[in-house]
Amino acid sequence: MNRGAALYLLRLMAERFIGAALFWIAAKGFDLRSGIFFIIYIAVALVSGIIIYRKNPETLKERGKVNTDSPKWDKILLLVFWLLSFFIIYFVAGKTVPLGKEIDFDFIAGIVLYLFSAWITVKAMIENTFLESTARIQSDRNQKVIQTGPYSVIRHPTYSAVLLWCGAIRCIFPSAEVLLLAMAIATVIIIRTELEDDMLKEGLPGYKEYSEKVKYRLIPFIW
Repeated sequence: MNRGAALYLLRLMAERFIGAALFWIAAKGFDLRSGIFFIIYIAVALVSGIIIYRKNPETLKERGKVNTDSPKWDKILLLVFWLLSFFIIYFVAGKTVPLGKEIDFDFIAGIVLYLFSAWITVKAMIENTFLESTARIQSDRNQKVIQTGPYSVIRHPTYSAVLLWCGAIRCIFPSAEVLLLAMAIATVIIIRTELEDDMLKEGLPGYKEYSEKVKYRLIPFIW
């Protein structure tokens, strides 16, 4: 068993359960919508984790590292992203979205968007062994440019998946406060993408040429 990968999966599952618990505390319970979402939320983490563990456990092991030589800006952005997207947004959703809302088109669209974002993330993590949680030049691991799978379409597919998740979470938990937090998370991801992309162009051999071939960072045909 790859101990590092297994520990990362346990941490990921713990984060999901804490997010669900924060919603439950804030809302004082679950309704049908939130119950369905959190079951899917936890199940997707488990199933995708098992798939990646079987296909590329090294990626999970490396993503478990939190103390790396990543730039200060990355550490700050990553902390903000982690707090907002795993914990704060679910507590706020529980506080601001009344229980008892019906299953509607927006909710179904949100679930579909969420599943699509999860699929992109899984594909990227299987394809790219260098997909660590932190942004850095991995000279210690002989990092190379990955150009296959979703990386043949966009340069940062996992960040694109986060943008899809932002849209999904707003559909699932429709409140102005959730929308503002989703926009804040999207802004953090866009800033991180810009800074990381510049860092890779300067420090990773072959990345500048790759960026000329695959022109879009996050959104095909737009940016």
